[in-house]
Amino acid sequence: MNLAAQTNTAPLTVVQISDCHLGAELGDSLLGMDTDNSLEAVLTTIADECPHIDLLVVSGDLAAHGDAESYRRLYARLDGVAAQMVWLPGNHDDANLMCSIVGDQVMPATLDVGTWRLGFMNSAVCGEVGGSLAADQLAVLAGIAESERPSLVFLHHHLRALGCAWLDEQRVKNADEAFAIVKDSSNIKAFVSGHVHQQSEMLYQNMGLLTTPSTCIQFAPGSDNFALDDCNPGYRVFYLAPNGQFQTRVSRVKGVTFAVDNLASGYE
Repeated sequence: MNLAAQTNTAPLTVVQISDCHLGAELGDSLLGMDTDNSLEAVLTTIADECPHIDLLVVSGDLAAHGDAESYRRLYARLDGVAAQMVWLPGNHDDANLMCSIVGDQVMPATLDVGTWRLGFMNSAVCGEVGGSLAADQLAVLAGIAESERPSLVFLHHHLRALGCAWLDEQRVKNADEAFAIVKDSSNIKAFVSGHVHQQSEMLYQNMGLLTTPSTCIQFAPGSDNFALDDCNPGYRVFYLAPNGQFQTRVSRVKGVTFAVDNLASGYE
């Protein structure tokens, strides 16, 4: 599937948002933060900073409890934000229900965007918080690794430890299988995840491993146990050049203070 033609010089713009945790009703909160309100603030920031978006990737934990109304409300709000969007399920999502509402925009295996190939893997495991990649998902990755197109691969869970002990227990448990598949590949530029509600960037096997803030509450980096951070919600944007190079940055909502229960010890 090809999304857009690409000129010789113009980069394509791909925006990622993640971990919206929308409740069944408008205005529901997570640890004191109104997640509809925080999402709206992030989308306003995106509109101000990214006047044209070729693709919006929504990378999991979109609903707090997998409610149909959460997905309907999110889908209605995101309609028209970008030329196209892709949704990925997270551990809080009901993937089948999501598909019934959003259709084929949920987790296509690959999407060709100009000269680039973007891959999408499902790391969510029914009934579990942590991630894993089933055989069919590893097969998708193998196909991407064999392509000559420069590629980014999106999934919900992170692949390598971040130094945040309680979250690192939830990373993709068979990540070594994924890394073995791509170890000789030069076309995969980065794996991009959500789940951890924080920004991170590292290199492994000459590939970027990137994580993206939540559109609501943020988790404190370097924490052994559950802890919230006071950073504002945000998003990540990629600029994909035709020659296979890319730039990325994280941007956060500015000038707004969000209510949050900083003494919370966790949530469901």
